[in-house]
Amino acid sequence: MRKLLFPASLLSLLFVAIVINLYVLHRELHQFYLSLIREETARVKSVVEGTVAGGGDPVEAIYSYMKRSKLLKGATFNLEGRNIPIPGSDISPDYHKETVNLKPFVFTLYFDFSFLDELNRHLLYIFFSLLLFSFLFTLVTVLVVREYFKKQLFLQKERQERERLESINLVIHSLIHEVKNRLNVLRLLSYRLEKNCSGENCSNYLLKLRTEIDNLGKYLEETSDLRRPLKVSKRPVSSELLLKNALSKFEELLQTKGIKLQISVEEVTLNVDPEKFTSLLVDLIKNAIEALEGKSKKILKVVGKREGNFYTFYVMDSGGELPKSDIFKPFYSTKEKGFGLGLYNVKRIAEAHSGEVSAYTEGGWTVFKVSVPLNRREFFR
Repeated sequence: MRKLLFPASLLSLLFVAIVINLYVLHRELHQFYLSLIREETARVKSVVEGTVAGGGDPVEAIYSYMKRSKLLKGATFNLEGRNIPIPGSDISPDYHKETVNLKPFVFTLYFDFSFLDELNRHLLYIFFSLLLFSFLFTLVTVLVVREYFKKQLFLQKERQERERLESINLVIHSLIHEVKNRLNVLRLLSYRLEKNCSGENCSNYLLKLRTEIDNLGKYLEETSDLRRPLKVSKRPVSSELLLKNALSKFEELLQTKGIKLQISVEEVTLNVDPEKFTSLLVDLIKNAIEALEGKSKKILKVVGKREGNFYTFYVMDSGGELPKSDIFKPFYSTKEKGFGLGLYNVKRIAEAHSGEVSAYTEGGWTVFKVSVPLNRREFFR
């Protein structure tokens, strides 16, 4: 708003200058007409005095002068308390009056000031026209300038955000390089362990280990450049199965932390990428569990249901708190050891499925809402 102060002040000064000029013009015209009338009055007085000195009729002299004058429209004379109009006089209360004393007569002269009144009306119209024009011009200018600075501010923030991501990406690339090296070592160790491992439990644990290593490798590839759009491989999958796979990673943690779990999921077949959408639910559940740390009331509620042409997952915790900042912004985190990629990952996955995500608090609950389009065949069920 400070940037708009200079053009607004400039326009205000211009308008004030125009108003002052109009007022000065009005005053000068008024004084000009008054000087004309005083000169006319002086000439009338001179004519009457000459007529009286020559023994003529002063009334006749004023009558003759009045017929030739463009300003003098009427006259009266007072004689012994009587106010007598001179023949041919046009007398109006709107006319300007001047008095001429020539004993025993007292003449009152009426001058037409309507020229000045008409001009004043024109000046008034010009004033209001300028006022309206100035207001509209100022309004349009302020809006244009405001939009310009708003756009410039947006471009500046966008440029700063792009530079910030570039800097962070450099760090991430170096970290990912090191993590990939460790993953290769883990893959080699799992391969050797498989050769020397026997028993059903051992095979199950090895399968889980390899699955987690593969998933971590894929996640690192996707996170290596946040500017690239996320690719998804959609296929039909049960909404219950998605949630079951996500919750299976937290069974022991929920029991350990004493968190009560409430589930209500409407069974539908969704066309999503199972791995990525499970990752989305895992991030939301993990975020909810962490939000309940230190709370006396620990309830985690997960709801899934149809809403029009969309299927919506609600992940709710009884913490009832939500930061005011943009929590879906990359590298924003309220945790001391957080990277700020969890909720950003949720946003990317939801948008990659043509869906949307939002967060809000309601009735003591913190609610994360994720909506994705339903399959066409699901619309009619």
